[in-house]
Amino acid sequence: MPQNPFPDSVEKQALRRRDAIFLEEFRSRTLAKGLSYCGLTSAEFRDIQAWRPQLSAVHAVEIDQRVLNNMDINWRRLKLGIPLQIVPADILEYLRSSTTGCFEVYNLDFYGGFTNPKHDGTSRCREAMRSLASHHREQQRSFVVIATFNVRDRGVEQYDAFINEVRSALDGFNNVEANLKAHAKSHATKIKLSYMYACWQAGVANDFDVEFEDPFVYNSGATTLVHFCAVFIYRATALATPHADKDSLIAIANRPLKRMDGRIARVDVRPALISRPQKL
Repeated sequence: MPQNPFPDSVEKQALRRRDAIFLEEFRSRTLAKGLSYCGLTSAEFRDIQAWRPQLSAVHAVEIDQRVLNNMDINWRRLKLGIPLQIVPADILEYLRSSTTGCFEVYNLDFYGGFTNPKHDGTSRCREAMRSLASHHREQQRSFVVIATFNVRDRGVEQYDAFINEVRSALDGFNNVEANLKAHAKSHATKIKLSYMYACWQAGVANDFDVEFEDPFVYNSGATTLVHFCAVFIYRATALATPHADKDSLIAIANRPLKRMDGRIARVDVRPALISRPQKL
């Protein structure tokens, strides 16, 4: 069987099983018979195999022709018994397209980082998250985004810009500077706050409650990765604007970054807790 270009790891396997539990909970919560999947599957379909009991269809997006050929071979051999559609495209451009449909599960398993900016400095990943939330708002459909990012990417200046946005939004609250200082110490913590903030902002602006599981940093071979799972729950009534919904943003900033060592999870970074100032 053709193999993935990047090796699997015990840490990735543990997170894959963890995500399977979250998908089962989401399917039960939304009363779905099965979840439609869209995203990067890799050649071996390891995530699909682990999540198969919760999935009704797979929409695989891949731009590398060698991987596309291997996907076709492996899918025939696996015989997973669910429909597969393979789309030869760039995943970020595909998610931003107005003609792309809506799915219940998005798997964005990138080798690149979160900001990975274009020439004009904007983040393609951030724009894709905004498009996802906007498309799903039109359909009034809840969804899950599972995302993995490489710590060693470009765009450090963009991460600092995200942190400054959080600083501005939480101006006047207790422990903001101490919290943001902890997030600014490493590339992984910058990704943690920036990505979660971007998801929250896109969700709230489009009438979604965004619920996060704990993010994890882990090593796979020589590569360091940060892993996220976010659930976007559609609400029929309009939510507060991102600038008014402070409590959700505080919860994001206060959430620790965990580390997966083998199958053992531990807290890697616990930032200072932001809180509302006491009323006089």
